[in-house]
Amino acid sequence: MTWRPNRKQRLAILASIVLVLMCLLVSFWSGAVLVLAIGGAAVWQLNSRAGGPENIPVRSVRCGTCGAIGEPHWARCPKCGAADWKTG
Repeated sequence: MTWRPNRKQRLAILASIVLVLMCLLVSFWSGAVLVLAIGGAAVWQLNSRAGGPENIPVRSVRCGTCGAIGEPHWARCPKCGAADWKTG
C-alpha cells in the first residue's frame, strides 16, 4: 500500500521544502533542521485517515407547552417562546 498525501499535506510538504531550501541557502543548518521537524509534525497531524468523526446521537426535544419539536441547546421554543423542554 502506497502513501498518498492529501491536499493539505502536500501544501505542508511544499512549504517545508521551500523553507528548508531557503535556510540551507544561507547556511542556517539548525533552522533547516527545525523547519524539517515542524514540517514533519504538520504532515503527521494533517493525516485525514487518523480517525473518523465521533458519532454523537442528536436527540430532539418537545416543548412542554405547545409540543413543537426543537433542539436541546435552544433556550426557548421558536413557536411559543416557552422554556420548558421535555425529552422523550
